[in-house]
Amino acid sequence: MKKKKLPIGIDDFKKIIELNYYYVDKTLFIQDVLEKRAEVTLLTRPRRFGKTLNISTLKYFLDIKGAIENRNLFKGTKIEETDYMEYQGKYPVIYLTMKDLDGEDFESFFEAFKTLISSLFETHKYLREKLDERNLLFFDKIWFQEEKANYDTALKFLSQLLYDYYGVKPVILIDEYDSPFIIANEKRYYEKVKTLLGRFYGSALKEGIISFSVVTGILRIAKESIFSTLNNLKVSTILTGDYNYFGMTEIEVEDILKYYDLETTLGDIEKWYNGYLFGDLKVYNPWSILYHCSSGELKAFWINTSANLLIKEILREADREIFNIFHTLLKDGSVKTTLQENMIFGMRYSDSTLLYLMFSAGYLTIDRKGEEKNQYFLTIPNYEVKEYFKDTFMEIVSPRNYGKFTDLIVALRDGNVTGIDSVEELLQTMFEASMSYMDGSTEEKFYHNLILGMMICTDSYFYPLSNRESGYGRYDIALEPKDITKIGYIFEFKIADNFNDMDKVGSEALKQIADKKYRTDMENRGIKDIREIALVFCKKSLRFYVK
Repeated sequence: MKKKKLPIGIDDFKKIIELNYYYVDKTLFIQDVLEKRAEVTLLTRPRRFGKTLNISTLKYFLDIKGAIENRNLFKGTKIEETDYMEYQGKYPVIYLTMKDLDGEDFESFFEAFKTLISSLFETHKYLREKLDERNLLFFDKIWFQEEKANYDTALKFLSQLLYDYYGVKPVILIDEYDSPFIIANEKRYYEKVKTLLGRFYGSALKEGIISFSVVTGILRIAKESIFSTLNNLKVSTILTGDYNYFGMTEIEVEDILKYYDLETTLGDIEKWYNGYLFGDLKVYNPWSILYHCSSGELKAFWINTSANLLIKEILREADREIFNIFHTLLKDGSVKTTLQENMIFGMRYSDSTLLYLMFSAGYLTIDRKGEEKNQYFLTIPNYEVKEYFKDTFMEIVSPRNYGKFTDLIVALRDGNVTGIDSVEELLQTMFEASMSYMDGSTEEKFYHNLILGMMICTDSYFYPLSNRESGYGRYDIALEPKDITKIGYIFEFKIADNFNDMDKVGSEALKQIADKKYRTDMENRGIKDIREIALVFCKKSLRFYVK
């Protein structure tokens, strides 16, 4: 039997149905929207978890234009079995996606914005036939992208025209409303975009003639005029547990794997692409599932580009605590934070802001709830995201070292501890480069985490372990080889008060490794070749001691 094509990168419902792509039926999303209908519904979910496809599905269902033709798209779907089919084709619809709106500066952004709104008016140019001279002039100024057109109220104007034409209040659907804010913040023209889009969204959603509106994005942006005075705003986030039609459920993943003869990969699929908690529902990353079904490979497919820029910006400006948080997460731990579910641009970002952003963007998920209100423990959801974490950590924290991590892995694997291109030489070089990024410290924990960050990249050959009990104490870091016939490492860190004491402190560290028998656990696992190394730090200096 010939298999259906996979809709990779296709988020237009009509195209998926008419061209017979594989479709995971999420049409009951329409029922949810109509049942819970609010003046404005804001749905925040990570990128590429189905927001655009769901909004597209809603558009084709509701739109009065092409209603008879569009009705055929829903034959055999779940929504067809409900009473809500009576709403099919009953509303004029304004559909707008903001996800590709960009610009290096505000002037280029505004030109792209004018083009976008002109295209929207092009879609509804049939309205011109019933316009009076005044409204026709306003319409054409926007349509032809004239400089002095009223772009900031264009959405409100269009909704009024649709109501006048059909006698039915329109529905406004806005996809990825927050993407321009994220881009503008990164490129330093946020305030201008805030003014423009705050008026553009707000005038239509607060003052315009509409039946209702559905808005999607990654973040709920705080203190924006779009939301500040809405009386009937319903917000659904990852935490709320409603509108559960984003991502793929366990059953949906099992079905698609079975269809493409990939059932045997289910266990690995769960480790790589599952782990997201939307309310109480665990879901898989649909983007990665589709790519896996296409290639059969297990690797990182998903890149959440619009949030990456902001995450990296915050990391570059982060304090030392974020540095420690990253290590905890990369060690498969969880970190405690308060999720306020609001993003405020134009301020110094706190640790909780970064964690909220990464959570909203899909890089973290809930491990468990804390004891206080809005308190949660967050963790990395799966292998795919962990790969992103490792790369981002190394790129941001050690930008000058990014190309040296592969060399370090080779040196450790081959047991090249001292000499040219050795573990000693590479760690020295990487440490010095990193210390130009971070100030020196008097805390062992800082140096410990810096070196541990460099060791995270070795997990293809080693198990990087930190602060584990072995023998009569706790070693600082151990690299336990996955192949027990290979070399293992134990590292002990010490801080010297001055440079003259570094050799003495190094000897004491090596003696501690021996006296505490830190090698016991590895020896019990059958690892025979174990290298013992002391690293002594003094401000921005590092010395390397080997037994």
